[in-house]
This record gives sequence, structure tokens and C-alpha cells, in this order.
Amino acid sequence: MSDKQLILNTVQNIDDTTSYEEILYMLYMQLEIQNGLKDMEEGNTKTSKEVKEIINKW
Repeated sequence: MSDKQLILNTVQNIDDTTSYEEILYMLYMQLEIQNGLKDMEEGNTKTSKEVKEIINKW
């Protein structure tokens, strides 16, 4: 699905009383979800153990 189609689908499912700020937030969240899915597909993730090791170094 293209980015444009994803945005259109998201906006079409929003209630008419939703504020401009809420719509922007929903689109931002959709963007972050898509980025996360892309990272997963490309293997750009860390295991829980790796994250705990990083946190422990702080």
C-alpha cells in the first residue's frame, strides 16, 4: 500500500469531531508504526537482553 493510500485510509476512519491536533497525532503514530514494521523486516531491532545491557551501561 502506498503512503498516500495509508494516509487516506487512516483519515477516512477518523470521526468528524476529531481535532486537527488529534488527526496529526494519529498520522504521526501511523508513521512510527510503519517505521517500526520496516525496521523489523530489515532486522534493525534489538533483543530484550541487548536492550537491558545497553540500559545497564548508563
